[in-house]
Amino acid sequence: MNPLFSIIIPTYNRANFIRRAISSVLNQTFQNFEIIVVDDGSTDNTREIVSLIDNIKILYFHKVNEERSIARNYGITKSTGEYISFLDSDDVLYMNHLEIANNNIQRLKNPEILHLDYEFRDESGKVISRGAKLPDLLNDHLLGNSQIGVLGVFIRRDIAMLHPFLAYRRAIVGEDLYLWLVLASRYPFHHVSKVTSVIELHEGRSLNIRDGLKFLKSTLLIIKNLSKDDEFIKYYSRSRANYFFAKNLIQVALIYAEQAQHKWACKLLSTGVNYSWRIIFNRTFLATIRALLFKSVA
Repeated sequence: MNPLFSIIIPTYNRANFIRRAISSVLNQTFQNFEIIVVDDGSTDNTREIVSLIDNIKILYFHKVNEERSIARNYGITKSTGEYISFLDSDDVLYMNHLEIANNNIQRLKNPEILHLDYEFRDESGKVISRGAKLPDLLNDHLLGNSQIGVLGVFIRRDIAMLHPFLAYRRAIVGEDLYLWLVLASRYPFHHVSKVTSVIELHEGRSLNIRDGLKFLKSTLLIIKNLSKDDEFIKYYSRSRANYFFAKNLIQVALIYAEQAQHKWACKLLSTGVNYSWRIIFNRTFLATIRALLFKSVA
């Protein structure tokens, strides 16, 4: 009999975190799951650490490094659970995570997508914050708010197989939001206001890295693919989609402005305005202008 949940853990050189992440799954009060560790070409002792955890629920796969979107897709193809969920190797599930997910899956009669809340803590274990209060259905909310990460999202496997993450190595920023928008334009995206997991903010975490070129490549890739998605455009409207594209471009423009790369910042501001002139009233647009002026004076 197949498990209810497949927990996919993509990892790259996180030997110092991976045992804790796996243990947080093994310690769940609800035990009908499998763990799929996708080692995305680690050069540390990740393999040895995982091999020391003696549990038949753990499936370990090593592959060449292609970044996390492709690693997650690979994990999906190896899964057998009815629902797919993702756990980054430096995050942790609370013991009731899968139990609460199961209860709500039964309550909602096998929904296509379900999201549970998570909170943030620092390296000392202190809780820093929790995300903003979210509606019961996230479909309309997602286009204007990108706080939903992969942690806490459960996707029915048949849906996950139809709609994978962007299969590009450069899809490393916003690749999760891209998938959520694809799904939200097609299926109800349910949310349950229960904190059942935690994201640890540490110095080496990828979301702390502000690399303009990486952000730009991912952003252009997302815009290109969503622009061609008829279901996405139909659901959200061309006007709202264009504003979303503009907003993402000026977020990258701000990074370039803060790094005194004026040419790229101005070009991205101009491209953003071409998508939607309303972007000039956005706070990030104004912050980018201020950064450009400040850096020019400095």
